[in-house]
Amino acid sequence: MDAIDNLGDAIDVTRDRLTPIDASTWLKLAIVVFFVGGLTVGGPGVPAGDLTGVETQTGENGVFEELEGEFEAETGEELPVEELVSALIVLLLIIIALWLIYATIAAIMEFVFIESLRADTVRVRRYFNQHIGDGLRLLVFRLGLLFAFFLPLGIAGWYAFTTANGITTELAIVGALLAFLGLGLTLIYSLIARFTTVFVTQIMVLEGRGVLAAWRRFLPTLRGNLAEYAVYVILVWILQFAINIGFGFLAAITALAVLIPFGILAAIIIVIGGPLAILGGLVGIIAIVVLFFAIMAIRVPIDAYFRYYEFLLLGDTDHELDLIPERRESLRAADQNGAETDAGDDRWSDPGTDSDTELPPNGESPGDEGWDTSSEWTFEDDDDDDDDDEPRRGW
Repeated sequence: MDAIDNLGDAIDVTRDRLTPIDASTWLKLAIVVFFVGGLTVGGPGVPAGDLTGVETQTGENGVFEELEGEFEAETGEELPVEELVSALIVLLLIIIALWLIYATIAAIMEFVFIESLRADTVRVRRYFNQHIGDGLRLLVFRLGLLFAFFLPLGIAGWYAFTTANGITTELAIVGALLAFLGLGLTLIYSLIARFTTVFVTQIMVLEGRGVLAAWRRFLPTLRGNLAEYAVYVILVWILQFAINIGFGFLAAITALAVLIPFGILAAIIIVIGGPLAILGGLVGIIAIVVLFFAIMAIRVPIDAYFRYYEFLLLGDTDHELDLIPERRESLRAADQNGAETDAGDDRWSDPGTDSDTELPPNGESPGDEGWDTSSEWTFEDDDDDDDDDEPRRGW
């Protein structure tokens, strides 16, 4: 099964691509990996409290009035409600804007990552400029997918909680049903989002299609190889769980190895004081940058391995969608040569003995005609030959 066989093949392809180690390549891939698999933002959650309290508890003994009273008692001034709400709205808008900027760059970097693994060199700026349109289409698809799955669920949850008359059995049942539905939607959403990111984007790069057109191209392949992709999903989830544990340990060890020497240096600078104290902040910034690239460098081969695994699987299930034919051909040729070498090592072995180097009797090769079947050795006695010349077998 290709989904299983490609687990080992992806290791070989990853090793061939990332070795010998080139610092420039790894640093560029580290930046790309940060956007491709770094920060993630989940869907909206279901409100956890009784929102009717906003209306019923705004009286004399309401929670908000209690907070306002405490503020006035401590400061002697009224709580600036309008200014506080405005500041929270501005902060929320800034967070949303920053997230949209990050999500946009991340969507474009998906294609930069594909091109970087597909080619022999990493050209971040060139690939970024080439796939701005693809990245924007992918971003719109991701946002649409997110809203399509979770916005109706959020509206239903909001309506259920705001119209309920307190905490009742009916509300608990509705909450349990919404939670169960949310888990199911999350599973489906995760599958569609993953297949879009790791398979559909390949088709977009290979055939210059949009997201929906690439999905239409991918669906026949998916339907025709459901078992392969089902095994792929199970294996990937298991591998990611195990590898993330190992990555956590490595990241912690790396953090200690980086932060301890920088921390000692910063402490010495602070103790000395004076003009050198300004360097303490600079040392902290350098430590953070070094730690970032060190941790991302650990992730480079991990993310590259999973992506090559998905390259190989898509190409094996549909040869027309092979994004790395040269690397695949080189890999298969190496495997074939290795198999032939193993077969060549065993072809002279005698099944009846434990030695793989024992030749058949009479010096003949099994299955070959025309070999000298005589058991005699041929010598050439010549008085002019040196005394230490040894007889040679006639092949």
